[in-house]
Amino acid sequence: MTSEKILPSSRFLINQEGKAQCLDCGEFKVDTMAVGLPGFQRTIRKGPYCETCQAQRDKAERQEQERREQARVRFRRENIEALMARVGVPRRYLACSLENFMGKPPATSPAFISGPPGTGKTHLAVGFLRERILAYGEGSCRFLRTVDLLKEIRASFSDASGDSERALLDHYGAKIVLLVLDDLGAEKVSDFVLQTLYDLLDRRYGECLETIITSNLSLDQLTVHYGSHGDRLASRIAGMGPALVLKGKDRRWQR
Repeated sequence: MTSEKILPSSRFLINQEGKAQCLDCGEFKVDTMAVGLPGFQRTIRKGPYCETCQAQRDKAERQEQERREQARVRFRRENIEALMARVGVPRRYLACSLENFMGKPPATSPAFISGPPGTGKTHLAVGFLRERILAYGEGSCRFLRTVDLLKEIRASFSDASGDSERALLDHYGAKIVLLVLDDLGAEKVSDFVLQTLYDLLDRRYGECLETIITSNLSLDQLTVHYGSHGDRLASRIAGMGPALVLKGKDRRWQR
């Protein structure tokens, strides 16, 4: 019969072989070790459970994590349009996906999508945004029209300290994993616009964050459109990933 004793410095049972009692099965199978200086040592167990019980717990935890992830995936799939609206996608584009895009979408998301109006630039960008939300959730995604982003930052000027402007640039420049910046080039160019766009894109470029930009203008046209900042802005955009040019007639106005 196994002899058991309770050590004065411990709260658990060990046997004469130095094995501690498993909290799950009650068997004396848990290794122990002595810690402390000679004469002041105490015995501690290396874990609360024996190897068999710990393996069962690890398996049960993995199964629970898989169950929770499946539940999250199911929730995102069933509520995808609400999640897209939450990150700023306009109502008209909530049904957009890669599957219903008129044309063959690229295998990976481009950083820059250009082309004439009505060729599906926003549709394609939203389609990639949808896939990201389905896979990882909406927490790190955002859809913004360029003009709305600039308005939001300009509105922060009422904070005389400048903290609000810095916080917004930090948020959109370094914390949003996927940012869709729609209709670049439609805004009125000013010194504020040039500096803000460069600060934002340079920050995202430096942080290696995914950005999908749509524009009616090509990269070459952007260099002219943005004047003194044009070359630098176009260079940052080109460095973020591949560019895609969509061609065709305006689908919103078939003539």
